[in-house]
Amino acid sequence: MNGQHKESDSVNISKMVRKAKRTTTIRTVLISLLVSLIAFFGVMLGNQYLTSWSYSRANHSEQIMNLISGPDEKQAGQVNYNGFLNGSFQYYTVKVIEGVPIPWADKKINYQVFPFINFLSFGGDTSPSVSLQDENMKKQGYEYTRSYNGLNGQREMLFYIPQVNYNDKVLNDLPLLQKMDQDKLVEMAVSLDKDYSLNEVKQLLPPELTQTWYWVDTYDNKAFYDPYIDGNGNKSYASPDPEGWVKGFGNSDPDSNEVSEKTFLEALEQGVQLKGQYQYDFNRIYNYLKKDKSKPEESDIRILGVVVTGTAKELQVLSGQPYVRGVTLGAVVDKF
Repeated sequence: MNGQHKESDSVNISKMVRKAKRTTTIRTVLISLLVSLIAFFGVMLGNQYLTSWSYSRANHSEQIMNLISGPDEKQAGQVNYNGFLNGSFQYYTVKVIEGVPIPWADKKINYQVFPFINFLSFGGDTSPSVSLQDENMKKQGYEYTRSYNGLNGQREMLFYIPQVNYNDKVLNDLPLLQKMDQDKLVEMAVSLDKDYSLNEVKQLLPPELTQTWYWVDTYDNKAFYDPYIDGNGNKSYASPDPEGWVKGFGNSDPDSNEVSEKTFLEALEQGVQLKGQYQYDFNRIYNYLKKDKSKPEESDIRILGVVVTGTAKELQVLSGQPYVRGVTLGAVVDKF
């Protein structure tokens, strides 16, 4: 009998041990699941916060750069895609000519929480410029070509720096205005014969033309544009700057007279403080303008050119003006 009791006790103890193990295992699994869920949601929330911060920083950098670039361009919309510790956003711009918008650029920007980790492989401008040979320019010995917008086929403007030697190959597109419908709305880049103050430019050009954007002297190394001898022993000359390269400022409201050098300086200040993607450009321009002062002033802003809009008929008033070094045609649209 004692043996049966001992055997029964042993069986009961074994059952209790197995039950305790199951209970412990279930508890461990439940705790592990709970911890995993908490960790998962913590990582998701952390990723959302960090990627949102990275997006905001990258977007802010683009917005500031857009304030000092892109003549007559305005942002029309944006889409943001979040990933894990990275993402991308795509924004669209239109060019507005006398109140008429036309599609202009489609740009994708990558951003990541940690700059050295990049899970994305795409980015950049999806509507790049297309360079095409102009037969008349070729016959006249031009060393450069015209650029066209890859999205809509419109011409892109070119800008000529005063005193830079272009081997006398400076375009004057004013005669083209006579060949088109005189009611067409036209955008043109006027490169000036020298640098002027903003007030001087406002008074210089005919009042019937709308001055929409001012090209600022940000060239800290003009020697870069000097003629040079290439590898074949030939002398090569500078090419004009396309509109995507130049820096300046404009006014979102053409009917307002509030545009001033302050617009440009405030954008520069923000760009320097942000320390974002365009930090080098902002610092370079800022230091060039301020020289030996603590910060640049409005009097340091010198205008090299101006973008004007109007009808083809109105813009012909620029013909023969002594302050005009070069004029290049940009976008052309219908009134309606």
